[in-house]
Amino acid sequence: MLFKLKKYSMLRFIISGNRFLKFILIILFIFSSINMFGKTQNDKAEFLRKKNNDLVEENLRIIDSTISTAYRLNDKVVLSEAYIEKGNYFLEQRNYNNALKNFTISKQLSTEIKDDYTFYSSLVGIAKTKENLYEIKESIELYEASLPYFEKYKHQSKSFSIYLSILGKLSYLYSKTNHLNKSDYYNKIELSETVDTSNYQYALKNKGIIDFYKKDYNSAFNTLKKAQQAFWKQNDIKWYVISEQFLGEILYQQKRNKEAIQYFENVVEFSKQYKILDEELRLSYERVVEYNEKYGNNRDKLLSVNNLLSFDSLFYVADKTVLKPNLEKYENTFLKTERNLLKEKNQNFKRISFFCLVAILIFGGIVFYKMNQKHQKKKEYLQKCIDEIAILEVDIKQENKLEKTKFEVEIDEAFEQCLQLFEEQKLFLNPKISLNDLVMELNANRTIVSNYINRSRSKNFNQYINELRINYLLKRIVDEPNLKKYTIDALAEETGFNSRKTFSDAFLDYTGFRPSSFIRNL
Repeated sequence: MLFKLKKYSMLRFIISGNRFLKFILIILFIFSSINMFGKTQNDKAEFLRKKNNDLVEENLRIIDSTISTAYRLNDKVVLSEAYIEKGNYFLEQRNYNNALKNFTISKQLSTEIKDDYTFYSSLVGIAKTKENLYEIKESIELYEASLPYFEKYKHQSKSFSIYLSILGKLSYLYSKTNHLNKSDYYNKIELSETVDTSNYQYALKNKGIIDFYKKDYNSAFNTLKKAQQAFWKQNDIKWYVISEQFLGEILYQQKRNKEAIQYFENVVEFSKQYKILDEELRLSYERVVEYNEKYGNNRDKLLSVNNLLSFDSLFYVADKTVLKPNLEKYENTFLKTERNLLKEKNQNFKRISFFCLVAILIFGGIVFYKMNQKHQKKKEYLQKCIDEIAILEVDIKQENKLEKTKFEVEIDEAFEQCLQLFEEQKLFLNPKISLNDLVMELNANRTIVSNYINRSRSKNFNQYINELRINYLLKRIVDEPNLKKYTIDALAEETGFNSRKTFSDAFLDYTGFRPSSFIRNL
């Protein structure tokens, strides 16, 4: 939209009475207006937050430049559209008096040129402004006055988006003023019109709010939760946070305070993080203060009060025109006094804690010093005893080591003789041979036999047996060339292997070749 406005501004010096060029410029401007209506309030707020003050001023300058050019051309169509844009600009800036002024000018111009679309669009702009000024009754009347026109032309995309917006506003505002029958009436229309569209979650959200005010809390919770998930996916943080507050309030009304406080705390954190300023969210800040007053410590109380004061002051500063929410509400003397009392209590608690800690440290130091002196003599005596015992232990260990070494040597010699006999008798060719068989043959402990094989042969029992079998086969192939004609299965059976694969893998590990490759290369 800004691009189109800049283009219009650059051309304003060369525009003459050329009606065709004038027509093209008007079409471009109208499309810009339609795009603006298509954006959500959260998108606009997020957009404005990312721009610096210079860019904001540039936006207004471009709009004013467009108005100036349209006045020179006496083009009331472009003028009426431009004043709507300027009204939307001031509405986003929370400058409600100027927003109201520009929407009213657009309404007057559109009346003169009999442009119904612009006329009713300006009424919607005035209704939004009245809503933000808490003039809810006047806002509802303007929305209802505009609804029939946009309903009539809802087959046009630009009118359909405004039509849905009005239905949503009426449903929401009537629920807030406890006119639940009318709210339900508009919500049913909204739900039917938005099925299978990206606007359905907004209708669903209003349905949940209506159920909340009807005290149908279970239905309200489930409906709002579903709508909230869609808001998160569409990155509509504002309505995500407002839904979070309603979810917390449902739990609060059901006396489930511990669950509810988590939702209210989420609202506080999200509104601070995303700088969402909506008076409705003040309830969450109040609920957190209320909860911490009952269950929180001094630090939690102070933090929650500070958050509420910060929200109030920011909300007041953000609103260029504050009518019904007066200054006294935002500069709450009671809250400030409570905050100061909490600060004082917190400081006193810190002082007392500090002095108690110092006293404990001093007393502990004295006790420790006396106990240390008392036990020092015992320590010296015990140290002497320990030194004597240590000397005795060293002597005993040396004697045991000598005896153990002699015993191990005798055991190793016996095991080695048995293993040599085992190898000579080729008992390893038995396919069922196992470590347990060898242990029984040696009449020894399994762990001792296993450890001896590991030490003396540098391998475990299975590797040891496989190596004996492969060596046996290699010697036989040299002595008996006919073995080369044997199948792999036959060779495996000859050497005590239970399967062809086991034999082939063992042969590969030992020689680096598969049996078939090895035999071909001989």
